[in-house]
Amino acid sequence: MATAKISSSKSTSRAINYAEKRAVEKSGLNCDVDYAKSAFKATRELYDKTGGNQGHVVIQSFKPGEVTPEQCNQLGLELAEKIAPNHQVAIYTHEDTEHVHNHIVINSIDLDTGKKFYNNKQALKDIRQANDEVCKTHNLSIPNVQAQIRYTQAEQNIMDKAEDVKASWKNQIRIAIEDTKEQATDFNEFNELLKPKGVEIARVTDKTITYKHLEEDKKVRGSKLGNDYDKEELDDGFRLEKQRRNRQSEQEIRPNFKATKGDWDEFREENERRLRSERERRENERINAENERLRRQREQESRTTQSVNKKDRGIDLHL
Repeated sequence: MATAKISSSKSTSRAINYAEKRAVEKSGLNCDVDYAKSAFKATRELYDKTGGNQGHVVIQSFKPGEVTPEQCNQLGLELAEKIAPNHQVAIYTHEDTEHVHNHIVINSIDLDTGKKFYNNKQALKDIRQANDEVCKTHNLSIPNVQAQIRYTQAEQNIMDKAEDVKASWKNQIRIAIEDTKEQATDFNEFNELLKPKGVEIARVTDKTITYKHLEEDKKVRGSKLGNDYDKEELDDGFRLEKQRRNRQSEQEIRPNFKATKGDWDEFREENERRLRSERERRENERINAENERLRRQREQESRTTQSVNKKDRGIDLHL
């Protein structure tokens, strides 16, 4: 079972010093992990965002005996790619407790936009969902969280009497939602998936969703069925499905937990090649930007020199 939690850090250097000291494995996303502190600082200075929280630390912990330190680190890298693909991230694996775990240090700045990564309730929810996805992909256990369902007493009595959860028309709606919600990316697509199951979306507002049982010709709000069936929860699911489809279309390489050591080595080497390629790209951009700056500086100096010469000639002529 893998759990995840996140905290903010005023100093990524301190966070890295602590994590690196005890690390048995380490890796980096969008940075060379051996120079993570200076790389993080340079990015913050580049975007002139040196105040406030410098970064965030995600602790990803696994059930005893479920993964090796090397596998733990690779899974940490995979989680980092999901939750902070455009940030510089350093992943450090510890085995100083019975739970092998990662300290995933995220630099606050998005490399593409310059915006900050914000740690809030939604971020924690996203991280835990992404962590569950990583675990499911590699057949690892996940925390057992019971779905939040709201039954009225009358509804519960109907099901108890019939000894069948499908006896309630509201529960038929719940079952239809459970069967389809993870396959859709928006409410239109979701509605088309619900209709063959005898359910449709009657109304969607900014904050609520109402379902209709077609055979019974009855309506119910999602909030009355339970939190898992309300609009906010569905929006989160649609966003995750969009991300999954994007990753699938990009054909990203993912490690197989049941793979051989050679497969894990191949996955690590592929990540290293990708990292080197990214470093080379960013270094070329830096060099090109520096060359452009020097070119403009030379042009400015040349224009200044020409202006001075003209003034000198003007003075000579006046004399």
